[in-house]
Amino acid sequence: MTVKRGDGTGSRAESAYVALARLWIPTSIFLFFLLCIFSRDELLARFLGNASMVVRQTIEYGSQIGLWLSAAFLVQRLITVFIWDGLISGISGRPIPRLPKDFTGIIVFSMAGVGVLSTVFDQSVTGIWATSGVFGIVVGIALRNVILDVFIGLSMHVEQPFRIGDWVMVHQNRRETHIIGQVIEINWRTTRLKTTAKNMVVVPNSKMGEVILTNYMQPKPHFRLELDFVLDYSIDPDRAIRILEAGVRALVDDHRIISSPEPEVRLAEALAEGQRYEVRYFILPVNVTPKESIHLVNKSVVEHLARAGFTPSMHKERIFVDQASSLPLLGGKDMENYDRVIEQSDLYRVLDEPGRRKLLAKVGLKKVWPGEALYRQGTQGDRMFLLLEGLLSSIYTLSGYEGSAKVEQIESGRHFGEECVLGENSRSSTITAVTECVLLEIERQVIRDLASENGKLLSFLNTEMNLGHERILKSKWGMKKKGESKKSEEKKENVGRSIQTFLTDLFPSSSNKETT
Repeated sequence: MTVKRGDGTGSRAESAYVALARLWIPTSIFLFFLLCIFSRDELLARFLGNASMVVRQTIEYGSQIGLWLSAAFLVQRLITVFIWDGLISGISGRPIPRLPKDFTGIIVFSMAGVGVLSTVFDQSVTGIWATSGVFGIVVGIALRNVILDVFIGLSMHVEQPFRIGDWVMVHQNRRETHIIGQVIEINWRTTRLKTTAKNMVVVPNSKMGEVILTNYMQPKPHFRLELDFVLDYSIDPDRAIRILEAGVRALVDDHRIISSPEPEVRLAEALAEGQRYEVRYFILPVNVTPKESIHLVNKSVVEHLARAGFTPSMHKERIFVDQASSLPLLGGKDMENYDRVIEQSDLYRVLDEPGRRKLLAKVGLKKVWPGEALYRQGTQGDRMFLLLEGLLSSIYTLSGYEGSAKVEQIESGRHFGEECVLGENSRSSTITAVTECVLLEIERQVIRDLASENGKLLSFLNTEMNLGHERILKSKWGMKKKGESKKSEEKKENVGRSIQTFLTDLFPSSSNKETT
């Protein structure tokens, strides 16, 4: 087992081992033929003294040819290991395609072949080049398409419009036929792509040189995707952007959608059936495939739209009859915009009809902007909230520990803050707006009056408060564990530095002695 050290000694040792494993065969073959050349006369005299002239010449010529070819094999392997897979691959951070390695091998073995013809068989180099030129013309005419693929492959390697591991889109005549895939191999004639559907697409290099190609991994390794959603004109653009943004940002937390660059939503254009909104987000292909991310974003956005009571727009030839909302006493036109979210919330459903009327008659709307804290941990509070639109984040900080922990993500339809309504007045965590948010404010006394009349509501809120405490405790344990792990690492580093200092003082270097 290789032990990896902080200074990279372990990785270097492992690389050296891999290099030796790849070099021992060509080195052994070369040394064998070299030994045969130097001991040729002695070997022939001792073991083949009575052999025929044909056998003796075959061995002499074979040993010389073997020496040239084994030397070429060794040189080619040295170039591959130390230049291509070592230096160049280390600089680029990507595996090197087969094409330059094979091309280098062809050059080395061609030089070895010329050496064999000129030194072993005493052939003129000029005649060899003349013959090879004529032969090359004939082969070039017969294999012009193959040669075109080869030379375009070489030019792509020099220009590097893409590298192995890059996600690219090969543009076709129509948008729906565009090919999106990851480059997994670049060989002499073709480039192989693995599509989002896990299929293999083989494209001739000559075609890759002709088409328009989009590289999603350059200049930065971000993969940008865009989705369109068409919503009815009756939906206010600010509300639509807020809901769509909350839907896509809800996936940032688990790194399926990256947070920088930030996702964005734009009103792209007005169509006959409605307003088209463009949802733009970024992913890292190592975390999630483009096809999977499209599924996740579509699902999240549709869920947020459904909770708000909206669906994608339809053609106006279709006629619908809207039923009046069952919400009583919503408190004005502004409240009517959020009736669907309120009706689907757990808090609303646990109340009876009189309780719903009493609740909705004494609530108000509150708006919070992105990055703004609704309230902070430890502050006093006298109300709870119901998130109508947007996305909130609950953050917990622990005294004596660096940083903070994310407790949960709050989406539309969720209520929170009941700890200051039923229990203590201090907030258990900090609530921050991820996107623009609209909330329903419910004062303490309103909830207490309802809870005194409805035992079901009281039991429900106590259960929710206990669940909230469990999430806080889980975050606290996670921070303590992380802090203890960090302290342990710091302790190990301190011990290592102490030992290093002790050894330095005990065995000072010659340079230090000279200095003193």
